[in-house]
Amino acid sequence: MARVLRLPDHGRLLVCTDLQGCLRDFERIVQLFEQALLDFQGDAHLLFTGDLIHGPHIDPEDWPDFLGEYYRDASGDLMMAYAGLTAKYSGRVHALLGNHEHGHIGGPHTAKFAADEVALLEQILGPSATARMRSIIQTFALAAVTRCGIVFTHGAPAAQIDSIAELEAADLSGAHYASPLEVLDTPIVGKILWARSATEAEARRFLRAMNGNVAIYGHDVIPEGFETIGDTQMVVSTSFGVFDTNKVYISLDLGAKYRTVGDLRIGHEILPLYPDKAPARLGGRSRAS
Repeated sequence: MARVLRLPDHGRLLVCTDLQGCLRDFERIVQLFEQALLDFQGDAHLLFTGDLIHGPHIDPEDWPDFLGEYYRDASGDLMMAYAGLTAKYSGRVHALLGNHEHGHIGGPHTAKFAADEVALLEQILGPSATARMRSIIQTFALAAVTRCGIVFTHGAPAAQIDSIAELEAADLSGAHYASPLEVLDTPIVGKILWARSATEAEARRFLRAMNGNVAIYGHDVIPEGFETIGDTQMVVSTSFGVFDTNKVYISLDLGAKYRTVGDLRIGHEILPLYPDKAPARLGGRSRAS
């Protein structure tokens, strides 16, 4: 698995964050991607920033509002659909590793909706489908870089690196951890997959190492759809934990140059996943770094 995905300097890039087993939102972003392929004469890419899997198994009457729009976990079907999409559009559909995927290839097992979500999903899938899923996850990168100035990770840009080579050499096996919790303290993998925030100094150090200006990531839930942090960070919520009215995705011109988060505009780069349900003007939120 290549640790760093390098995207081209031309075409359109659509970006989707944390689906966590929501097949309906997966199908919606695929619809938007296929329209982008038509609009840009085939020159479009689609990037998922991790946590495609591990959703809730909760009945509608027990569904809490803080989980956003109701859905039923379909992680197995979603992963197979992702594999089919990568085969259909070779070299144009990509995914980053999230902390939930990491558990299936050596990382700590997550416990958001079950005591052991890794064991539960693998039990549901069975040995053959589990092996197939693991082979798909092994293709996921840790970060994606662009020449337009945007860097993508699953978690916040808090990894302590001074060169891209350090990230490319990161060990994902988990074999060297004395306990699963030790991953949280590792300066590269633990931060990229688990960090929910980064200081301005951490973000700028990471971005310098990655030759970028702005970090876009998911991992955390932003009920308003997105949050900007200072000039260098944006957290995006495309699916999990958000109501349809506020779900957003990112659409970038890979041939442009984005220098700060201020260059990412509502209605241009920041777009509603379901425009027919979105408010007249998307809100989002911002905070100082």
